[in-house]
Amino acid sequence: MRKKCDCGRSPSPYCVGWHALTHTEWQTKRIIYEAKLRADLLEQECKDAMYSDDKWTS
Repeated sequence: MRKKCDCGRSPSPYCVGWHALTHTEWQTKRIIYEAKLRADLLEQECKDAMYSDDKWTS
């Protein structure tokens, strides 16, 4: 069973080990995590816009 995050630094409800980071390290990891999440969401949004019913749309 995964441990719940008690420090509030984890991007999920579960501990990912970010509690031991300095404030600067934590901010950096958080910014990188959020950028990757946005990139993944944008990639999916673009795919959804480009391919509709398995057909190329312009």
